[in-house]
Amino acid sequence: MRGGDTVTERLREWAPLLAPRETALLVVDVQQLFTQVLGPRLYPPVADVLRQLQRVVDGARAAGVPVVRIRVVVPEETRSDVWRRQADPARRDREALAPDAAGVAFHPGFEPQPGDLVVTKHRYSAFFGTPLDSLLRPRGVRTVVVGGLTTDVCVGTTARDAFQREYNTVTLADGTAEQTRERHEAGLATLSARFGLVCTADDVLGVWRGPPARAST
Repeated sequence: MRGGDTVTERLREWAPLLAPRETALLVVDVQQLFTQVLGPRLYPPVADVLRQLQRVVDGARAAGVPVVRIRVVVPEETRSDVWRRQADPARRDREALAPDAAGVAFHPGFEPQPGDLVVTKHRYSAFFGTPLDSLLRPRGVRTVVVGGLTTDVCVGTTARDAFQREYNTVTLADGTAEQTRERHEAGLATLSARFGLVCTADDVLGVWRGPPARAST
């Protein structure tokens, strides 16, 4: 957390930046490789994360916030020597992230819906080598809410890149997970300290719904 600020104080400051007309929701790599193969090892439990993330997707759609479905696919021609050495030394990822692999399919219930934007990436960041930035700018998007899998790799890398492209960046603390609790919490701490706001699904949904109506007298 930045300085002595509380999440409540920062959320109050950020609320105008989360206006639906200037915000997009980035749903990162909710694919079967990560939910079903890695899922049992993730923290927080992936079922809980997906439940919160679906609530935010539903809230975004109700508020008119664009939903961007992002997935990672790494075809053979994009596998450089550097990528091969670092990302798939045991060849597991080479097979699991190939275009025809079962694991690259969206998790059931997280498939793109009518009106959603879809971005396919070949590296960790959803901005690297993709049209994501050019999809957001013409829509007047100034703030992105980021969730999905996993906290310290694709979600965190996408959030950092969003900040460096001058987007106000919000990461969902309960809408992402990592292979250990330590990596999850450390990743969120860094994002909160240097790259934007970290808050919960309820925090974001509360802003999009607006303040409760005052009772008439």
